[in-house]
Amino acid sequence: MKQTIAKRLLSCLLALLLLPAFLAVLLAGCADNGESKQSTPDADAADAKATVETLADEAEAVVLDKSTGGNPIGGFGIGDETFDPSWTTVDEPWQEGDADFADVITYGGDPAVMVVEEGSVETAYLYVGHDITTDKITSTYTMPEWICYSSTDLIHWTTESIIMDIEDIPWARGQATNNVEPSAWASQVIEYKGYYWFLFCSWSENTAGYSTAGNSGHMCIGLAVSDDPTGPFECYDEPLVFSKQTNVTENGINLNDAGWNDIDPTAWVTSEGEMYVAWGNTNSFMCQVEMVNTTDNGTSYNVELEIVDQSVKHETGRIETTDDPTFYQYGYANIEEVADIMQIDLWRQNTANNTFTEAPYLYARDTDNDGEEDRYYMFYAAGWREALAYSYLDVDSADGLWEDVWTYGNRLMDPTATSNTNHPAVFDFNGETYMIYHNGSLPYGCGYRRVANIAKLEFSDTGFVNFVPENSTGLDGVNSKITQNDIPIGHLYTVNSHNDMYYPIDLPTFWKAASAFENEEDALWEIETAKYVPNGENPASYVSIQAFNMAGLYLTYDLETGRVYITQDDEMDGTPESDAEQIRMSFKTVAGANGAGVMFQCAADATYYLAIVDGEPVVSNSATAAQCTFRVQTQTGNGSASYEYNEGSAA
Repeated sequence: MKQTIAKRLLSCLLALLLLPAFLAVLLAGCADNGESKQSTPDADAADAKATVETLADEAEAVVLDKSTGGNPIGGFGIGDETFDPSWTTVDEPWQEGDADFADVITYGGDPAVMVVEEGSVETAYLYVGHDITTDKITSTYTMPEWICYSSTDLIHWTTESIIMDIEDIPWARGQATNNVEPSAWASQVIEYKGYYWFLFCSWSENTAGYSTAGNSGHMCIGLAVSDDPTGPFECYDEPLVFSKQTNVTENGINLNDAGWNDIDPTAWVTSEGEMYVAWGNTNSFMCQVEMVNTTDNGTSYNVELEIVDQSVKHETGRIETTDDPTFYQYGYANIEEVADIMQIDLWRQNTANNTFTEAPYLYARDTDNDGEEDRYYMFYAAGWREALAYSYLDVDSADGLWEDVWTYGNRLMDPTATSNTNHPAVFDFNGETYMIYHNGSLPYGCGYRRVANIAKLEFSDTGFVNFVPENSTGLDGVNSKITQNDIPIGHLYTVNSHNDMYYPIDLPTFWKAASAFENEEDALWEIETAKYVPNGENPASYVSIQAFNMAGLYLTYDLETGRVYITQDDEMDGTPESDAEQIRMSFKTVAGANGAGVMFQCAADATYYLAIVDGEPVVSNSATAAQCTFRVQTQTGNGSASYEYNEGSAA
C-alpha cells in the first residue's frame, strides 16, 4: 500500500515538473498572433529551419498587378540610326540606346516645353540639356547638346532630334581653340511671328561677355532660330544678352557679379503679341524683344530678335531716358534712369528659404475669365537645395509686364530626393495645366545626371497654385498601400537638405498607423517591374517597390542586419555594384499565409522574406508565415481615391 502511494506521489511530482513544458508546447501550437514563438534556443533554431524550408520550398509564386507608367517621362533617345525612338511609359522605364551600349540611359535636365496646335491636335515639345558626366561624385555639368522630345498625349514620347550642339555656337567659350566647353545649360523654345526661337545660355569667350582680369568669359543669353520646332536651329553670331549689360553697380561701386547673372532664359508672348524674355541667377532680369529684318546675320533666316528700346515707351513715366540705357535696378534711387533691361523683384514679401535662386519660367493665366491674360506667373527654383516657388504680377497698369515688384505666391515643391537643383516648365495642354520638372531618379542619377518628370498643376479660384509633391506615378502610374493587420509600411520623410557629396540618401522604414506618418504619402508605394530577375524565373512574379513621394528611392535591405530602408540605385548601370544594388531592390511575390495576401521573398537570398517582427519592418529567415504576409491595395486609376486589393494571380 505504501509502495503504491509512493509511486503515485512520484508520478504526480513528475507531472508537476513537466507541466510548464507541456503548457509551453500547447501555447506555441495555438499561437497565431503574428509574434515570434517562445521556446528554447535549440527549439527556436529547429523551428526557424522548418519555417524557412516551408516558405522557400512550398511558396507559390503569384503575379501582382504593377504600375506600368508614371515618372520619369525622359531618360531615353540617343542612339544610332538603328535606334527606335518611340517610347511609352506603358512598356519600359527607359529605352535602350545604341546597340553597342546596352541599356544606355539618356540623362537630361532643365526642361522647357512648347505646345504647337495643328488642326485639332496639340503637340508638346520637350527640350532638355543632355547630361553626360560619368563621375560618381561630381560638381560639374558636362552637357554637349540639347535634345527635343514630342508627345500628343503626354504619355507616349518620341525622340525628335538633337536640336543644337554646343559647338554650333560661334561665341561659345573654346571656339578659338576648337575645344568648346560642354555647357548646354537651360533653354526655352518659343514661337513668335512664324518662327521658332531657341533661347539658351552658355559660357562665352571674352569678347562676348563682361570679363575682368584673369576671367575667361561669362554666361550670356544666346539666340538661335528655326522654321521647325524640332530644328535644326541656327545660332546667331552674338548673344542676345551680353553679361556686361547686367553687371550690377551699387552706389557707383562695380559688384562684378555678371558672371552668374545671365542664365536660364524664359520667354512669353502676350495676347497683344509682345514678346518678353526673363532670366537670372540670384539677380533676375527681364526685357522686351521684337523681330527685325537684317541684311547679313550669318544665317539663312533674314530675321533676328533685338531688345526693345524702352525710352519711348517710358518717356513720361517713372523711368527716365538716358543716352546709353542698360537696365533698371529696383530699390536703388540713384539708378532710376535705366531702361532697356529691368532687374525685377521676385522675392519681396517672401519667406525664408524660398528666395529666388535661378530657373525662372514665365506663364500667364486668365483669372477672371474675360478672355485676356491678367495674371503673370514667374515659377522658379528657390533656396538651396532647390525647392520650387512662384511669384505673380496682376497686369492692371499701363506698364503691364514692365513692373519691377512681383507678389510672392507660395512654395510649390520641396527639394527632390535625388537632385540638388530643380527647374520648372509650366504649360497648358488640351485645357489642363501641367508642370515638368527634373530630378535624379533614374539609376545612377543625381543633380548632374537628371531626368524630366511631370505633374498636373491645380489652381484655386483666386489663382493661387496648389503645392505639388514630387511623385513617381506621374500622369498614368498608380500607387499602392502595403499593410499587415491593416497597419501600413511607410518611410521617414525628410526635406532633402543633404550635401551633394552625401549621395545616396537613405531613409528608415516603419510599421505604424497611417495617421502617425508625417504625410499620408509616406505610406504609399509604386509596385513596379523588378530591377532584377534570376535566370530561368518568371519576370512577372518579381517586383521592385519605389517610394511614391521620394521618387528614385526603392525599398531595399541588408541581409546581415535585417535592416529595411529606402535608398537610390546610385551605381553606374552594368557594374557589379549596380547589379548587387538592383538584386537587393527586387522581390519575388508568393502567396501569403492561408492563401490570403502576398509574401515578398528576397531576390538576394530566397530564404529571407520581408516581415514585421516586434513592430519593425525587417528581412528575416526565421519569421513565421503570418509575420511575412502582407495585403496590397492598389489605386483603381491614376489620381483615384479608390483602392482595390491586389492579391495577384498564379504565376
